[in-house]
Amino acid sequence: MSQLIKKAILCYITLYITVAILAFMYLSRVGMYELHWAYLLLIIYGTVVTPFLIFRITTTYLYKPTPDKGYRPHVSVIVPVYNEENGIDHTIDSILDSDYPKDKLELIVIDDKSKDKTLEVINKKSQEKTFKIVAQQQNMGKRHAMAAGLKQCTGEILVCVDSDTILKPDAIKNLVQPFTDKDVYCVCGSAIVANDRDPKTNTIIARFQKVWYADSFRLRKGIESIFNMVICCSGVLSAYRKEKFESVTEEWLNEKFLGREVISGDDRQMTNLMMRMGGKSKFQSTAQAYTFAPHKLKKFLIQQIRWGRSGFRGMIFAAKFFTKKNPMQKILFYTTLFVTFISPISLLINTVGLVLIGKYELVIVYFTGLLIVSTLVALSDKLLVEYFTLKDIPYRIAFFAVSIILTFVYLYSWLTLWKGKTWGTR
Repeated sequence: MSQLIKKAILCYITLYITVAILAFMYLSRVGMYELHWAYLLLIIYGTVVTPFLIFRITTTYLYKPTPDKGYRPHVSVIVPVYNEENGIDHTIDSILDSDYPKDKLELIVIDDKSKDKTLEVINKKSQEKTFKIVAQQQNMGKRHAMAAGLKQCTGEILVCVDSDTILKPDAIKNLVQPFTDKDVYCVCGSAIVANDRDPKTNTIIARFQKVWYADSFRLRKGIESIFNMVICCSGVLSAYRKEKFESVTEEWLNEKFLGREVISGDDRQMTNLMMRMGGKSKFQSTAQAYTFAPHKLKKFLIQQIRWGRSGFRGMIFAAKFFTKKNPMQKILFYTTLFVTFISPISLLINTVGLVLIGKYELVIVYFTGLLIVSTLVALSDKLLVEYFTLKDIPYRIAFFAVSIILTFVYLYSWLTLWKGKTWGTR
C-alpha cells in the first residue's frame, strides 16, 4: 500500500474522531436525555456520514488507472443479446474494430431467442466480419446466455459487453492492463452516457443520468479501486479471469435469495464471487464505452427498481464475507452499507419527522447540506472527468432532488425483492 493511501486512511480516522468528539461535546453541553429522539438519530447518522462523504470526495483524487504496459493477453468478448435489432451491429463493429491484435481477440454473440430481427442482423453481420454466434433455442435470461457463450471462449481474459454498448477503440487494450497483477480477478471499465449524440434521446432524464454516471464511475469506483474493492463491475464493460469466472459459474447461475431464483444483478453478483475468492476488483477509467441510458421516465424507473433490488441482494451477500477483508476495506464497505440502508430513514426524519415536531428551520438546514454536498461532487466531476462540461454542473447540483425521489423508488424495490423480469429494461 502506497504512502499516500496510508496517509488518506490516517486522515479518515482523524476526521472521524474529530466529528465524533464534536458530537459528544454537543451532547454533553445540551444534555443527551433532553434532546428529542429525532435529534439523537440525526447526530448519530451525521457522525458516521459526514467524515465518510468528505473522505470519499477527497481521496478519489489519489486514484490512477493502470498505464499501458504492453500486456496483450488472448481475449474473448461475449455479448448476450435480446431484442437489439437496431443497435447490435454497431456494438459488434466497435469490438472487432478495436485497437487490439486481431489474432488475440475473439467475439462471441449470443442471441437469447429474440422476438425481433436481432438474429437476422447478427447473421448478416457475420457475412462481413468473423465472429462466433450462439443462438439460444429458448429465452433463458442474460446469465444463461453468457454461460452459453462462455463455452465457446478460448481466451484467458473474458470481456463482458452489453448489447447496447459502443467501445472506444482502445477500451479493450486499456481494460486488460490491471491483469498484469495476478491477484486481480475482475476489472470494470468506465461507462459514458451517449444520449447527447441523439436529440431524440437527450432528455432531461438522460442528462441527469450522464452526470450521475460520471461520479458513479470515476469518483465512487475510483476510490473503491484504490482499496481493490470495486463493489460492482458494470455489465456495460467489464473483464474477468476466465478460469475464475468458470469456477463460480454454476453457483452464479443458481443464485437464490429468500428461496427464490435470482435473475437480475448478474454483474454485481459475479463481482461479489470474485472478491469472495480473495481477488482484487479494480476500476480502469481509461477503458471507456458509450451506452444509451433510458430517456423516458417509465424505463428509467424500471431500471432503478431493478438496480435497487440487485444492489440490496448484493450488499447483503457481500456483508457475509467482507468480515474477512482488511480493516480499511471493512470500514469502506460497512460504512457504505450503513449509509445505503439508513439514508431513507434519515430522509424521512429530516423532512416528515422535523416538520411534525415543528423544527422547520432544520429541514432547510438539511436540504442546504444536500445542496452543498451535491455542489462539491459536481466540482470534483468537473476536475476529474474529461467529458464533464460546465453545462453539466447545474444538472449534477440539482441531482440531489432526483436522489430524494429515488430514495422512495429504492424503498419500493427493497420491499419487492422477489419480483423482476428476465431482461429488466428490455
